[in-house]
Amino acid sequence: MTGLTRSRLVQLASQLNDRELAALETVERFRLLRGDQLRRLFFYDISSDAGSARLCRRSLARLAEAGLLTRLERRVGGTRAGSSGHVYAITAAGRRLNAYRSGRGKPSNRGVHEPGQPFVAHTLAIVDLYLALVEAERAGTLELLAFESEPSCWRTFNAVLGTARTLKPDAHVRVGAGDYEYGSFVEVDCATEGKGALLGKAHVYLSYYRSGREQAQRGLFPKVVWIAATESRAQFLDELLRALPERLSEIS
Repeated sequence: MTGLTRSRLVQLASQLNDRELAALETVERFRLLRGDQLRRLFFYDISSDAGSARLCRRSLARLAEAGLLTRLERRVGGTRAGSSGHVYAITAAGRRLNAYRSGRGKPSNRGVHEPGQPFVAHTLAIVDLYLALVEAERAGTLELLAFESEPSCWRTFNAVLGTARTLKPDAHVRVGAGDYEYGSFVEVDCATEGKGALLGKAHVYLSYYRSGREQAQRGLFPKVVWIAATESRAQFLDELLRALPERLSEIS
């Protein structure tokens, strides 16, 4: 289903429950989510794991049958992962339903294309970070004040000689712990970028820091947190960043 009349939008919005509507909004926000990520976000309070998984499967099937979500051909986690390893994306109809509910203008009618494996892995890693913070908040470890994903977290600024540039972090996060609030730009590293690309991104951070735009708007410049999947990659990133100009090392 790619087209929805207004009456059908109203009908669907009334038929879906709060969990399903929240799942639909979150898939649009992050672009891709695994079935198990959606279960942990929206079906965590069901009394048993089996019941949680069953209810999640039923809801995702209903959203897919209504043409609001689509399941990618690629599955993450191997055959043993079952439906929890399926990756979901929002359809044009799903975006339209979200826009209708939020009062936004009509969204683009672009379809869903099967993305490459690096994009899928990186996007799901960002969702894993968000999920970890949500679960830490539920446990009372911290307060998740904000999690801006791409492209909401991007920053456009004027660099040297007035050249317009855009800083593209993977996320901007604000958390509260005790009496303190911490803000960070986050880079989720999947070991797919070489030294040149990493240095290029680091220098965009330095240019943005020197522009003073973030400090003027928010009173401070967030720390830049790089998250690696392995110890060896973390060591590589640490050595790379320590070799950069002192001022950039201070914010990373």
